[in-house]
Amino acid sequence: MALQLPDLPTLKIFSFLDAFSLLQASQVNREWNRVAENDHLWRNLCLKKWSFCNFSKCLGSQTWKQFFLKQTKQEYQMALAQPEDFIFKEATGNLGIRTAYLSGNGPTMGGQEKSIICTVSSKHVLYAWDVQEVGNSEGDIYTLTVPELRGVSKVHAFKYTVDLLHCSPDKKWVFASGTHQNILPRVFFTECLLKPSEGKSPLSLSIPFSSCCRACWAPRRTSRITLMYRRGSSKKTGFTTFDLMTERTGGRTVIQAHQVATFLLPVHMESPIWMGASDGNMIVFESGPYLFLFTISGHQLQRFEDHQRTIGNLWADSLHVLTTSMDDSLHVYMWEEEGRYPYLKSCCHLEHIGSDLTPSCYVSKAICDNMSIVCVVSKNRESSILVMYSLHT
Repeated sequence: MALQLPDLPTLKIFSFLDAFSLLQASQVNREWNRVAENDHLWRNLCLKKWSFCNFSKCLGSQTWKQFFLKQTKQEYQMALAQPEDFIFKEATGNLGIRTAYLSGNGPTMGGQEKSIICTVSSKHVLYAWDVQEVGNSEGDIYTLTVPELRGVSKVHAFKYTVDLLHCSPDKKWVFASGTHQNILPRVFFTECLLKPSEGKSPLSLSIPFSSCCRACWAPRRTSRITLMYRRGSSKKTGFTTFDLMTERTGGRTVIQAHQVATFLLPVHMESPIWMGASDGNMIVFESGPYLFLFTISGHQLQRFEDHQRTIGNLWADSLHVLTTSMDDSLHVYMWEEEGRYPYLKSCCHLEHIGSDLTPSCYVSKAICDNMSIVCVVSKNRESSILVMYSLHT
């Protein structure tokens, strides 16, 4: 007669298993199958795999196991997708210089099956998520509510234009900077922007690194930010990474920024314009027609040669990296789970974005989620094409 463990020790043992091992364990016998179906186990697996996502929304009728398996299947389908696996649609007109998923580009909750996007035209229409930080040419940062767009706070951050504005994945920090060489980037504590005190400046910290031209938060390490900068007469490009935290000192809260890594690119390498990050220890950027993956300390891990012409735009989130080139081709990459080798995987290549084969005069911009890819292709200053690819389901 087989010895049967009580539920509590079995649950504890099962909590150390990955999803594949947990599914295997569920096949052993009825008792193990019942314990392996425990919602708490599958919820923890979801939080571990998609720690960068907001799970506050309701799952609807799904269990955590169903949610995990469904999202994993969607990621797998996107990773293996070929051009013929997509349904193609396009719309023309003055449709957008900016795009965003209103449905979010992470795991879909509550049975949501549609990818909903928002575009912003050259008429300067404002778009927003749950809370939108908006920077203007006067150096001010506005915090607004959605959907009412009611003003919450206004902060005069810089003497010059706010060119870079990024909210951390956990919404705890707001990074703001201008590209002027005399500007030091600033990080704001979001809570102070949402609940401003009259006559009191919001809690912030100037990061002692000027000439910042790009920045991105690490989705999986939400208080880590990497800055790209150019300095000197030769405009050498470098990257520096900081970890942020708050501390109580003398009865008041202060922000601390600790530099964890920095490096300069080789002089012979063409200076990149775009960058992205994933787990906090790796950054991705373009240089000419190539895509590079480096550690934050400056060690080259990978070089991809999937484009014939210069990469004009790069977009990255916690799951995907998209690149578009000047010949209107688009390539999809996906981060390997938990930072495993080969770290970034080359997936699908779309040779011509849209039905018009005329080369673009302007850089194409693309974003995606687990079910679709959306790209804005501008053939001239007055017109743009919104190209949408959705996976066959």
